[in-house]
Amino acid sequence: TGPGKKGRCRKEGPGRGRRAWIIRGSGSSRQGWVGSVESSKRSANVTRQRQIEQILPALAAGSCFHLAFILSCRFSSRTRATSREEKNLQGFLEQPKEKWVESAFEVDGPYYFTVLALHILPPEQWRATRVEILRRLLVTSQARAVAPGGATRLTDKAVKDYSAYRSSLLFWALVDLIYNMFKKVPTSNTEGGWSCSLAEYIRHNDMPIYEAADKALKTFQEEFMPVETFSEFLDVAGLLSEITDPESFLKDLLNSVP
Repeated sequence: TGPGKKGRCRKEGPGRGRRAWIIRGSGSSRQGWVGSVESSKRSANVTRQRQIEQILPALAAGSCFHLAFILSCRFSSRTRATSREEKNLQGFLEQPKEKWVESAFEVDGPYYFTVLALHILPPEQWRATRVEILRRLLVTSQARAVAPGGATRLTDKAVKDYSAYRSSLLFWALVDLIYNMFKKVPTSNTEGGWSCSLAEYIRHNDMPIYEAADKALKTFQEEFMPVETFSEFLDVAGLLSEITDPESFLKDLLNSVP
């Protein structure tokens, strides 16, 4: 559907940067070249993800938060929840633990699907899956901390200092805060579901969104940014009723991953 039509959901084109090129050929030189290209791609992907993580805390500073947030909102009005995206998200949530470490180094990994969830899952579904998504982000932080160059297995399962998980926890907190900002968005049963309802709400509620962003920013800066331990983070996030033993939760999570 063309970009000029308002109030209707448009489907994304197939692929959208998520389908890798497959190079077929024979001979040791071709195989060596392909291996080098794949290695370079993975290194570039990891570097890009780290850059995003480093920028994240800065987004909480003043107007940068508002700018990043409003841009995200405008993006949601263009990126609609298609059946393909819903299927991809469901596939991510059902991914076996044997794949968790490998996906930690992919562009369309836990960070990508956490943002995608914001555009697809209504608040009640987010609340039902947010702890599972938190698990994926924690494993991602662990995998990148112990194997910066990439890995398929978790070679070091010892719990690290809070600083190793801080960026992924703040990322999760930011998404959770944005969900709270849109708790007044009605659940839609029409085609497009939550994505279309969210886009429509954003289109007609600029000031309420801006005011809610102020409150979210204050919460992020004053409550989440100063946190220094995982148990304190769970307390601030209101997750202690679901994760009653933070230390055992993290330890058991890491030990359960191959």
